[in-house]
Amino acid sequence: MSAFPEMPARDSRAAQVLSFAARLSVIGLFIIVLITGLKSAYFVLAPICLGVTAALVLGPVATRLERGGMPAPLSAGLMTVLVLIGLAAFVSGIVLPINDWIDRSPDIWQRLERLSWSLQARWREIESAAVDISQAMGADAQSGGQAIDPLSSILPALRLAPALVGQFVIFFGTVYFFIATRHQIRDFVLSFCLSRRARWRVARIFRDIEAGFSHYFGTIAAINVVFGCAVGLLAWSFGMPTPYVWGGLAAGLNFVPYIGPALMAAILFSIGLVVFDNIETAVFLTAGFVMLNLLEGQFVTPSVVGRTLLLNPFLVFCTLTFCLWLWGAPGAFLSVPFLLSGKVVLYHLRPGRAVGRGRRLAPHRPAKL
Repeated sequence: MSAFPEMPARDSRAAQVLSFAARLSVIGLFIIVLITGLKSAYFVLAPICLGVTAALVLGPVATRLERGGMPAPLSAGLMTVLVLIGLAAFVSGIVLPINDWIDRSPDIWQRLERLSWSLQARWREIESAAVDISQAMGADAQSGGQAIDPLSSILPALRLAPALVGQFVIFFGTVYFFIATRHQIRDFVLSFCLSRRARWRVARIFRDIEAGFSHYFGTIAAINVVFGCAVGLLAWSFGMPTPYVWGGLAAGLNFVPYIGPALMAAILFSIGLVVFDNIETAVFLTAGFVMLNLLEGQFVTPSVVGRTLLLNPFLVFCTLTFCLWLWGAPGAFLSVPFLLSGKVVLYHLRPGRAVGRGRRLAPHRPAKL
């Protein structure tokens, strides 16, 4: 019998705590390294993720064409051409006309200068700050009327051109090859599943992600088209030039939650300062857009997609913030696809429970393996 009693319980508890802390530290380091790698690989991963998203949206359409007898490479090429035509139409019809308004930015600064002077007259306590702002804006406006070296304005675009061309090549290549080989990719992933139950779950995840993407973005696209038409009519009723441009821009920006509508409101207000003689009309135009956006976001969209694809607004906001910090504008567009994919995966890992909600989803038919 030993003179020193053993204390196995305390030693065992300390070992468990140390083991848990070590595992937690390893997980934390892995997350930090993963986020750093994702941020560093923005040039390649952002267009790849955008291409996969577009391919998943168009996947069911390609499947119907293939069932009709069209070869997979041909259907993938057709879908890629449709994406190219859509982007070209958006750039030529919406983005290029906006460049004319960008050239008139000195006029916007002049109107903002007059607005700052009126605010200075009403609120004397911010007189010094208003004077500094007006002086800075006045200098910018005066410099805008001077001759600008054409080469100095072209050089930044020339520097960005190779990177943009490379990202577009990656994007369209991803769209084509993912659509053309999506069945092989699915079979390759399923080959790593050892049990039939695992294969069943992974197959359902593939199917539900593709169906969810196609349904969600198809529905949202239809809603945004109607929303863009409403914004175009609103701009036309106020006498805005090229109202179709503002309607198309509103429809495109509405794909990005929160940030897109806020940016569109700022654009309408800024353009209204140049077009209209008084500030009140620009304010009323912006207020009308905000009312249309509230009607669409609070009533139309929830009633159409709320029963099938429920997304927690807090999770949408957090995902949007993180993706915007990670990859900028492409990340903001990818925030909803990432959240939809995560919801489908978590639902199948925990059957019968929807992410962020407390009710059971409708049952699915088993996927054929």
